[in-house]
Amino acid sequence: MVKFIHAGDVHLGNAFIGLSDIPNWLVEKLQRATLDAFRHLIDMALQEKVDLVLLPGDVYNTNELNPRIQLFLMEQFERLHEKSIPVVLSYGNHDFIKSVEDTPLFPKNVHILGTSVETLLFNTNQNEQIAVSGFSYNARHINENMTDDFPMKQTEDYHIGMYHGALGTVGRDDYAPFKISDLNAKHYQYWALGHIHVRQTLQEKPFIGYSGSLQGLNHKEDGLKGFYLVQSDENHQLQPTFVSSAPIVWQTINLKIEADQEIQASSLIELVKSTIEPQKHVFLLIQLKLTVDNQKQLQMVNSNAFYQQLKSKFQPDDQMYIYKLDTKAQQLMMTMPELSADRNLKELDKLVTVDHLVEMGLNLVDNSTVFELLIDPDNLTEIKDKIQLKLKKIQGGVQDVD
Repeated sequence: MVKFIHAGDVHLGNAFIGLSDIPNWLVEKLQRATLDAFRHLIDMALQEKVDLVLLPGDVYNTNELNPRIQLFLMEQFERLHEKSIPVVLSYGNHDFIKSVEDTPLFPKNVHILGTSVETLLFNTNQNEQIAVSGFSYNARHINENMTDDFPMKQTEDYHIGMYHGALGTVGRDDYAPFKISDLNAKHYQYWALGHIHVRQTLQEKPFIGYSGSLQGLNHKEDGLKGFYLVQSDENHQLQPTFVSSAPIVWQTINLKIEADQEIQASSLIELVKSTIEPQKHVFLLIQLKLTVDNQKQLQMVNSNAFYQQLKSKFQPDDQMYIYKLDTKAQQLMMTMPELSADRNLKELDKLVTVDHLVEMGLNLVDNSTVFELLIDPDNLTEIKDKIQLKLKKIQGGVQDVD
């Protein structure tokens, strides 16, 4: 049985985007997140005694090496070296290289793919031969289809392609554009893709797909993130299984607060907790979308004082933090009473007034031009006239075709 790990877009040490004014204890979690995710990957490789670890591009977030990140990566690769587990690494559009000679001196188990397509051969403990073909970026953009340079599968038991790029058109797209038919033409059993931060399967058999990013770094990269543990089956197919590795997960939660519910920071946190399933070793960054039932509730939760109080309630052992609070008022439906047309006309003077519009939420309009138009006496009169016209048409059985 062949077994390997496919992990694209590790982005070691990259910063989280879209967060501000966060507590110090959370800052520390964020700074460790990508490192913890990668450490979990190495733990799994050792536990499963894999034959290979494949890293198809963007192991780093930049081509300027950070000494702290570099030391960490060396230590993790050394753990694999001690167990004779090879690593095949390519550089992508973020961490591109000019030549292999410019890269750090890794342990001997780490094999770096050059800027031209090359093929490496490995023999497993079960005496099966694996060929791995791939390349590294030598610039931030590659406009050509690199699949033309990949060799056809020969006599190896398994042939795997490593490719950092995206579906696209030559000459128009910037990241080694390819077509699925280009990959299938090589007759490989597996294509380990990198570049897209979303886990995505382009084809199931033989598998062509992205493992996604190892750790989500902004609210668009929500949900569980991780890597693929790939194993061969009895039909000589290579089947990936997703393994979650991200210690921090972005999530959006929608809640409705009823009119008779009292809103307090502590009770709101408990309400959020009741809607989520706690996951061991996972910390949630939550965007809370709150729908409230009346104006008083809206004013309270929209205040900066309430949000600051809410944030101060969180502690590290809560395993969650609300980084953004969005609120909106419940849409109120008004029904015209079942009265005669004459009585309805008399009700207009009560309904179409500035005071009534304010009660219905006019004071929430933050566009001064729109606000002034709505409170202008001439415009209110025009609104009344149009409603009267429609009521007369209804009373007379005339269908409005406007």
